[in-house]
Amino acid sequence: MAQSRRVPYVGMAVEVVHLGRTDESVIEEVRDGGRTLVVDGATYSLRRLTGEYVADGQPYYGVRLVLDPD
Repeated sequence: MAQSRRVPYVGMAVEVVHLGRTDESVIEEVRDGGRTLVVDGATYSLRRLTGEYVADGQPYYGVRLVLDPD
């Protein structure tokens, strides 16, 4: 059974994952059909390699978003 991906939307709760900590926040803006998100004024892009949203200017393992913070 295929796993579905959550569709991001403005106001959606997310976690911003740093190397040693996690901060809760919300999506402020959705761009490029959902491929780019703005959270706390920072832009995150969906990476093909990992399928995760990573802060622009960061390597694929850098600061990232978790859309389903359960």
